[in-house]
Amino acid sequence: METGKKTAAISILLFAAALLLTAAHLLYRARTEGITAAPVSTGAVNSCIACDEDTQTLLVGTTGSNELIAFRDGGELWRQSAQGAFADVEVSSGLVFAGNQDGHIYLYDLNDGRSVQTIDVQRRVVAIAVSDDGERIAAATLTGTSKAGALLFDRNGQLLESASFKVRIGGIAITADDRMIIGNNRGELIRIGEGGEKETEYRTDYSVVQMIDAGDSHLVLCKDGGYFFFDDELCILRHGRIANGMQATPSSVGTDGEQRYVAVGSEEGYLFILNEQDEQIYTDRIGAGIAGFAAEGGSVWFTGSGDFIKSMNMEELAHIKRNIAAAKYTRAAAAVLYPAAVFFLLLSFPGTGAAIRWTARRIWRCRMAYLLLAPTFILIWLFNYRGILTALVRAFTDWSLTNNTVAKMHFVGLDNFRRMLTEGYFLVGMRNLLILAGTGVVKVLTVPVLCAWLVYSASGGRRKYLHRFLFVLPIVVPGVISAMTWLKIYDPNIGLINELLRRIGRESWTRVWLGNAGTAIWAIVFMGFPFVNAMAFLVYYGGLIGIGREVEESAVVDGARRRDIFWRIQLPLIRPQFRVMLILTMIGIMQNFNEIYILTQGGPGTSTYVPALELYFNVAQFGRYGYACALGVVLFLFTMAVTLANMFLTREKEA
Repeated sequence: METGKKTAAISILLFAAALLLTAAHLLYRARTEGITAAPVSTGAVNSCIACDEDTQTLLVGTTGSNELIAFRDGGELWRQSAQGAFADVEVSSGLVFAGNQDGHIYLYDLNDGRSVQTIDVQRRVVAIAVSDDGERIAAATLTGTSKAGALLFDRNGQLLESASFKVRIGGIAITADDRMIIGNNRGELIRIGEGGEKETEYRTDYSVVQMIDAGDSHLVLCKDGGYFFFDDELCILRHGRIANGMQATPSSVGTDGEQRYVAVGSEEGYLFILNEQDEQIYTDRIGAGIAGFAAEGGSVWFTGSGDFIKSMNMEELAHIKRNIAAAKYTRAAAAVLYPAAVFFLLLSFPGTGAAIRWTARRIWRCRMAYLLLAPTFILIWLFNYRGILTALVRAFTDWSLTNNTVAKMHFVGLDNFRRMLTEGYFLVGMRNLLILAGTGVVKVLTVPVLCAWLVYSASGGRRKYLHRFLFVLPIVVPGVISAMTWLKIYDPNIGLINELLRRIGRESWTRVWLGNAGTAIWAIVFMGFPFVNAMAFLVYYGGLIGIGREVEESAVVDGARRRDIFWRIQLPLIRPQFRVMLILTMIGIMQNFNEIYILTQGGPGTSTYVPALELYFNVAQFGRYGYACALGVVLFLFTMAVTLANMFLTREKEA
């Protein structure tokens, strides 16, 4: 009794400590949120962003509505529209420079949005750069899919320099001496000299995604998440890389006004922040993909493929790493204390406490056996249960051929399970599955039993051995070979069935057995005739042997005939074998689709469709892995229900 009170007290203390740690975790977690939403909105999908620190004007380009909108003091200042989406925007010397995919660079007055100049680039603009005095404008263009250009204009739109490349340009910059630097999809940073010739080159080894000005230097982002600060001569000043375990696709890069911190955005909406030592101090999923950043002093604005504009104060980020670590440790500690508290709580009750102590003593006594079995348990977990757990989790996501990383996946709730009811294929498959299950049960409970009884009743050891061998021999033939054999049997031109019907004068009975929706499912059912299942035959034969001749001899003495012995003695005594084969047959039918795939691939139409085949198609052809996981979960639940029913029905009663 005293021991129970002590364990209860320990449990209460552990619960209290866990609650305190949970509260601390929530507090530290709240302090890691350094992002705020702007009080303005474009009402469209945003594509680029820029900020003028002197006037505190925010400029956002959109796609879809094809507008450039200026905001100041929490309200809209002006907006301009174009024929295409705005790809990049810069601010210099009181002017806004906006590159558009309609092949133009538009110059607007920063304060009133008045059109100042339009430069006809004649190609799709993907990125621009502007000199500090606003007198030089560089444009990266794209023609088709693999022909790019780097063009340098003066403020009046006069073309000063041009260079062509058979690559895709990811970013462009202007040097202090009015030279252009480009980054391409080969991972090359190239300084372009006079006449469009290559002056200097630096290889990053990964495709360049974006390039921006960063004070007196330039900042480039590569597809692997690496970034480089470099000067006008392509000398690398600083280099880092994001920790990208979720395999997000980097899409944009930014930095604060002092170039202390680096922000990297991804197409999936992940935001990565790195400090001056290039240590990652913040990672979070914001929502929509991030398209661009704009510095304003110690803060950085960012936007992306959605109607959102957000700001983060980079000065506060110095504390975020510490708070994130504290939140992680407090959460881990609380996760340990809660089970410990429950454990001690169970120990405080006499019944459960005695059971736990007894179990612990047994495990300790057999510790060497458990230690030797540990590798087996680990391998079973890795190759069996881990896959089941993964499917259970991802059945509620949009995992697919395109959303193939953790970063791209989204939680969709029960949408995959609703799709089973709305698309109709699963319901049709369940109908066909019921037909196959019903006929499969009949086949496994009839012919194999009869064959096993006939062989068992035969006289002579050699004769029995020969018959057993002949009945079991077909089991060595692969199921694929058997299915292909039946495919030839059902062939409408040279197949055995139609040829036999023609020979006996019943040509009107011939059919395209697998091509007719009315006969296809029954052709699948008939496959395997005369339905001597070798596995079932052996199970029933073993059950009959286990009965023993003494029982039969006693029945004969009492006047029982052979059929009476079969119906009233042998069949009831092999009932456990019936139950085992019933369950195994149901599980096999629910999981099997090989023969159907080889013979009909679910057709014609959906006449032979089954859920397992639908699962296979979604994995192998449609690439809808999340939906396939949901199908697998449903089949798993059916299989588990059948298995539990088997365990309940075959459970032996204790004496």
